[in-house]
Amino acid sequence: MPMPSRLPVLAVLCALASLVTACASNPARLPLIDPEGAQGRVHDVYIATSRSPAEIPERRFGTGRGHQLAFAEASVWVPFNREPGSVELPRRHVDPDRQFALTGYADIAGEAAFRAEINARLAELPPGERNIFLFTHGFNTPFSDGLYLNAQILNDFGVQGVAIHYAWPSAGQIPAYLYDRDSAQFARDDLARTLEIVAESDAVSITVLAHSMGALVTMEALRQLSLQGRADVITRIDPLILASPDIDFDVFRTQINAIEHPPEHVAIFVSSRDRALALSDTLRGGGHPRVGSGANREELNEMGVAVIDLSDLRDGVGFANHVTFASSQTLMQLSTSGVLSAALMGEPTHVRSTGIGALTDLAAQIIYLPARALGER
Repeated sequence: MPMPSRLPVLAVLCALASLVTACASNPARLPLIDPEGAQGRVHDVYIATSRSPAEIPERRFGTGRGHQLAFAEASVWVPFNREPGSVELPRRHVDPDRQFALTGYADIAGEAAFRAEINARLAELPPGERNIFLFTHGFNTPFSDGLYLNAQILNDFGVQGVAIHYAWPSAGQIPAYLYDRDSAQFARDDLARTLEIVAESDAVSITVLAHSMGALVTMEALRQLSLQGRADVITRIDPLILASPDIDFDVFRTQINAIEHPPEHVAIFVSSRDRALALSDTLRGGGHPRVGSGANREELNEMGVAVIDLSDLRDGVGFANHVTFASSQTLMQLSTSGVLSAALMGEPTHVRSTGIGALTDLAAQIIYLPARALGER
């Protein structure tokens, strides 16, 4: 029997390499700088990671799988002189007027110290603003790139509260897709433990945002917590947001059905124009659209999931349309105005009363709420 040709698979990988612009395959540096007179803002981000330390110290964490959770804190410099939604990685000679970098970095020794650091930062905030925002990056993401993307989201979407970045061991290379899939399974235990630590904090609310394959890590962690009887952890999360999730729909159905007490509000950003997810489907032989493609919107609504369809938003960064959730200036306006969160929480009356006509009309066009959120029974 003749051996099947590998050319189609190689062609798909080459195409994927040209499309997935959100995740650079060359790990960026994490240089420490003094921005001096440059215009920008520093965002403090706490880090929990299942990666092993990098061989090059300046990269902090590498692509290998660590033996235990590690913790750190980074102060990320975000320049103002750039297009909102974009991330310009630092070059050998950092230009703080245009490029991201670090202004501070410190390891944190263990879970107790990590929890204490979070609580100390929460205590500095007014009681009503003691929120935690936990972000999990996607496929093909070096440690540096995920951290910079997290800071960009914090900055451009006006996220308030204490930021936590969960970094799982992605290889940061297009051909290592299967390595990343295995790493997603490997990383679920440590994310589950991170969520337990966060749930034990003094936060009044916890938002979880997971991108692409990071959504698989997150759903597996929540499923595991539910099987362990940790509904107390899961119900502390509100909302749970999955952006362009690279998950098979049948797998997602089994995951969410296994979570006995899911977060009250679950939302998914989808796009029929997401070329990265289309190629992910192709790698599996076709006919198995990913959840983030939006092909199963009605079924997701029936599960109690809100769907935000970004297919018609054309102002995101990147040809692949895989990071529109983080780079669309239109979505930023919806978020910072409060229209997006009000709509997702099922508060249409409040949305109408904001008086932001064009944005509320857009929200009505792209947000599909489950029946229970609309007051239907």
